[in-house]
Amino acid sequence: MATLIAVDDDLDLLRLIRIALEKDGHRVLTFANPEEVGEDDWAQADLILLDVMMPQQSGFELCQEIRGRLSCPILFLSARSEEEMMIEGLGYGADDYLTKPFSLSVLRSRIQAHLRREQRRSWIRQDGWQIDRQQDVAFRGQRLALTRSEKEILIALRRQPGRIWTKDQLLALINGWDRDSGPAAITEHIKNIRSKCRKLNEDPIETVWGIGYRWKKEDAEKPGL
Repeated sequence: MATLIAVDDDLDLLRLIRIALEKDGHRVLTFANPEEVGEDDWAQADLILLDVMMPQQSGFELCQEIRGRLSCPILFLSARSEEEMMIEGLGYGADDYLTKPFSLSVLRSRIQAHLRREQRRSWIRQDGWQIDRQQDVAFRGQRLALTRSEKEILIALRRQPGRIWTKDQLLALINGWDRDSGPAAITEHIKNIRSKCRKLNEDPIETVWGIGYRWKKEDAEKPGL
């Protein structure tokens, strides 16, 4: 399951997109106004769909604004089919451009293709860690028996060493399958992850008091084994 964000001022289209993509097992967050999308929403996105022509802010402007801090695929949806528009959109950092009207089957296929590509890139084999969303997590060849939520938290922290994640951000990250959890659950997840890592003589997660957690940069910079 991936978390997808769709931003478009066409409410009917948003509804159709949400229904179609939820049938594929995805969690879909829809917004008619880009100003309604919060930082916690952006932080959990695995793929983003942006309308180009919106009254509050153009998709091009929004893409330029968020691309510097997000690495997930961004797809433009636009009624403008001119080649110059497509080139301009891709120049802002988007990964794809679909012209309206489009078939939902084509949209779903494009999304699956981008998610598969991201999944192939999701391997982490560095400083002794072997991590993939679909495989076990191991350190120096020894498996960590993590729950799904623990695994998602560990992967998020490890991908961006030094970045501080708040409890609310981590909670939003796992909300797809930990719906009834609160901030206290994040504390417990971190405690469990640390306990399992320490059994392998590894302690990579640092508490930033009053803010949240981060992966220690020095651990990420150790030479691979």
